[in-house]
Amino acid sequence: MTGTNLRAVILFLLAAALASCRTMAEQNAVFAKAIAMRTAPEYAIGESDTITIRVLDDTTEKYAVSTVVRPDGKISFPEHGDVDVLNKTAAQLRSELEKQFVTTLGLKEPRVFVAVTAFASKTVTVLGEVRLPGRYPYTGQMRVTDLLGLTRGVVETGSPNRALLFREVEGEMKVYHVRLKDFLVKADFATNYYVRPGDLLYVPQNGFSLVAEKIRVGVSPLGALLSFLSLGGSATTYFVP
Repeated sequence: MTGTNLRAVILFLLAAALASCRTMAEQNAVFAKAIAMRTAPEYAIGESDTITIRVLDDTTEKYAVSTVVRPDGKISFPEHGDVDVLNKTAAQLRSELEKQFVTTLGLKEPRVFVAVTAFASKTVTVLGEVRLPGRYPYTGQMRVTDLLGLTRGVVETGSPNRALLFREVEGEMKVYHVRLKDFLVKADFATNYYVRPGDLLYVPQNGFSLVAEKIRVGVSPLGALLSFLSLGGSATTYFVP
């Protein structure tokens, strides 16, 4: 192996090693931010969602309606009229309709069943080194593992333990560290956070593939390393909140 090739290999390995380095202080700071993500939000019905409502009186099914939420946040129900469903959970809507149907439909003890059967009003996005990146419907009670299932997992060029979850909270962009590899290797789901509408999960390239890609497009090994170091050797610098 020539001196030039040996130097290139050493630089390549050094870049890969730096890619995996994170100080304990950095990790603690990121995980401290994630404490607020432990509570799963109830799904709130939104525009363009499809809602299915079944109404029973005693043991007889009186109505079975499937309808799309209009832009004004309402749906139409036979013999009852418009119903405002925007930002209500299925449980809230069920409780309201059971009371209203006694009067409007003349039912003695109506039992109402409400379900969101198609989700269109809210989305989450997955980008980076996954098999199927893109935007997906938010279906409520979703975790990071649900997003992995939708995208069919991380590809070989990815760095799963440096994944980032981006979330806008009151106009401020917050970034949370997600250790995807630990899910499979250690059965450690400490960062398997609940996902909220509008979240973005990003899986960066690993150090090997990042430097190799730069060398492949004509950047010198030293230039590739310097470019990598300018990113801080960490995925947290790929995005600026």
